Amino acid sequence: KTRTVMAAGKNSFTNLQTELLVEDKQYKYYDLKQLGDKYGRLPFSIRVLLEAAVRNCDGFQVKSQDVYNILDWEKKQENKVEIPFKPARVILQDFTGVPAVVDFA
Repeated sequence: KTRTVMAAGKNSFTNLQTELLVEDKQYKYYDLKQLGDKYGRLPFSIRVLLEAAVRNCDGFQVKSQDVYNILDWEKKQENKVEIPFKPARVILQDFTGVPAVVDFA
């Protein structure tokens, strides 16, 4: 059998990377405010999805168009456009963690 492996491409949003110096440590992050005025009007939950899409944009699993679809979510929700879901954080309201365990079971 021949197996084709597709390599992920370069992130097309590296121009948004900004450096932050904290106590002699250098950190890089994506400054999403550089995406324009639409970012400031996004609900927090959509901002989290946008951040994950920008960080994971490889042109294969997450494409640049996915990022712009999330950024323009108010118009795109009418068309029911699919977006990539690659969460890096899980926010739980319950402190016991039981709902998370039940969801994963």
